[in-house]
Parts: sequence; C-alpha cells; structure tokens
Amino acid sequence: MGLVPLSTFITGACFTLYTQERLERKRRKREFDKKMTEYVYGPLHRELSLLLEDLRAFQSPTGSIDRAADLGFITKDYRYDLVQEKLRHRFEGLQKRLPLYATLVHEARSATEVYINRDLAKHEIGREVLFQIWAGGQVLSVPIMEPIFCDKTPFDFLTEKGREYGKFRIIVYVGNKSEGEFSNEHKINQISKSILEEVRKESLVQEQRREREHLLKECTSLIELVRQEIVLS
Repeated sequence: MGLVPLSTFITGACFTLYTQERLERKRRKREFDKKMTEYVYGPLHRELSLLLEDLRAFQSPTGSIDRAADLGFITKDYRYDLVQEKLRHRFEGLQKRLPLYATLVHEARSATEVYINRDLAKHEIGREVLFQIWAGGQVLSVPIMEPIFCDKTPFDFLTEKGREYGKFRIIVYVGNKSEGEFSNEHKINQISKSILEEVRKESLVQEQRREREHLLKECTSLIELVRQEIVLS
C-alpha cells in the first residue's frame, strides 16, 4: 500500500471514528436530557393524569385520596422550580379552582339526592336502591346516586360498567330485598329517567357540570403540554 492510499485510509478511518463518537455523544446527551425532563415533569404528569381520571368519573378532587393536596405537594418539590414558568402559572390556576369545584360536587350531590329520594318516595319506594353487577366471580355494588349524578340512566351506566368484565348480570335491590335481574324496562330505570330530567335543570348541578367541563379541558391541555416537553427533550 502506497503512502497516499495509506494516508487516505487513515484519514477516512479517523473521520469515521470521529463521526461515530460525535453521534454517540449526541445520542447520550439526548437520552440524558430526556431522563432529566421525565424526572422534572414526571410527578406533574402523574398527578394531572390522576386528577383527569377523577374528573372523568365525576369524582371530587378532595375525596378519600386528597388529590388537591397531592397537587399542592408538587409545588413544594424542588423539581417544580425547573418547570416552564408559563406551565407553572396554568397549573397553579387549575389548582386554585379545585376547592371550589369540590364544594360544588358536594352541593350538587346533595341536591341530586333530594330529587332521587323525593321521586322514589312518590312511587312508594322509600328504601335505598342498590344495583349489583355479577361478572366473572366478582360483585360490584353501585347505589342509584352514581348513575344519576353521572347524568346516565342506571341501566346505561351499569351496562357500560358490566362490559368491562365480559359476560355479566345486573341485580337490583330495594332495601335488602332483591327484585331480580335489572333491565331497561324495569320500573326503577323508568323512574330514573324522570329524575334525570329534573336534576339536569337544577342550577347547582348545571354550575358543577360547567366547572367540570372547564377543568377537564384545562387538565387535558396541561397533560398534553407536559408530554410535549418530555417528547421534545
């Protein structure tokens, strides 16, 4: 091999090694940046996702697990200071609305319960109405309040839940007494339709649902922004 070809070979090899090393350094930096971004934004993404689940299920953010408090703890974490200022501002705005929403949920549920009890009593059903979904060896109990508060008839609500388990049956109880299998034509489901109409006109319920829609949109938007920060890192 002559000197010129040898020199060309060595130069090419060195350039290849340099290029590979440079690409490897860039890859390692991207991985490091992504891990750091996930480390910073991960807690925020997790708590916002849990809040979104609560909102979709018509649950208050201050239930047995105090979601509002959990969100507050994030702001005291040193990683929170590394989050984009604009995103922090929007997150804190969302956080401030949660206590008001929790109060609205409580008041709207109380108002809904009044309509349920009144209409059931009107049809001489003065005891608690409870449904049970029997599926795959499991039993899920659902009081009549839950579907009504979620703006659905009991049959529609329970059918959606039951489909998650595959094959299922729905049993209705009045007090401790079983009234057998529940259906769309069942008397209690028909009564529920008139209760729903009344509840939808209730001002507290309307206010709670408007606030819920706002929180759903803002929470979804914030989650998307956090995901973009992680993906773009």
